[in-house]
Amino acid sequence: MSGDVVTALAKLLPEAALDDAVQLLDERGLAKLELMASEIRGITADVSRKPIETDAEEAFGVELLARGVAAVKELEALRRSRVDPLNAEVKAVNALFKVVTDPAEALVGKGGTLERLILAYRQVKRARIQREQEEARRRQEEAARKEAEALAKADAAKTAKARAAAMAQAEAASKAQAVAALDAPREMTRGVKTDSGSVSGRERWVFSVEDPALVPRQFLAVDEKAIRAAVAAGVREIPGVAIFLEESLTRRVG
Repeated sequence: MSGDVVTALAKLLPEAALDDAVQLLDERGLAKLELMASEIRGITADVSRKPIETDAEEAFGVELLARGVAAVKELEALRRSRVDPLNAEVKAVNALFKVVTDPAEALVGKGGTLERLILAYRQVKRARIQREQEEARRRQEEAARKEAEALAKADAAKTAKARAAAMAQAEAASKAQAVAALDAPREMTRGVKTDSGSVSGRERWVFSVEDPALVPRQFLAVDEKAIRAAVAAGVREIPGVAIFLEESLTRRVG
């Protein structure tokens, strides 16, 4: 390895980057990196920040631009010579593991088969608990009404026998309320825990748009893709949109 190349690179790269370059690149790669880094530094030194005022200055700017583009392409080719084989290896490894992980993800991943089955069961279970709770509340309310009627009869009873009968009815209604309260199911559990792990349910409000025409303006977004397509097709006036001509440069090296 040429010590001159490393010495030259030491003036162009930070110390940490120089160490990485020496570790990652062979002598040919180091030489190309040093050459292109020197070229870019030279171009940078020649670029004036003041506005171009003459054709000659424009031509000089074009020359610097072309040299810079060429240097960037050379650097990109050097980079690709190192990363493409690594990326190919990563791609091959990923493909290998996907053979096993894809079926596993379909089974246990987000939105997978098991999650859908569990969520479907919890939805049915939640609906059943709500129905049973509503039925228990109905039974308690009915028992409370009967108890109140029985107590009212006891207060209005003319004889001890009638009063005793009314009180018996009130006591039976009170017991019925207690039974209905005990029969009421508990609230839906948030999750299930087993020896291997646990799953917890999480509720959140979501939405789906049913009629876009009714959505308030503050919830609407400008469709820039549609505007861009319209301008490209020749539209030159759109309310609320400024359409103007912008020039860009096409680069060609050589």
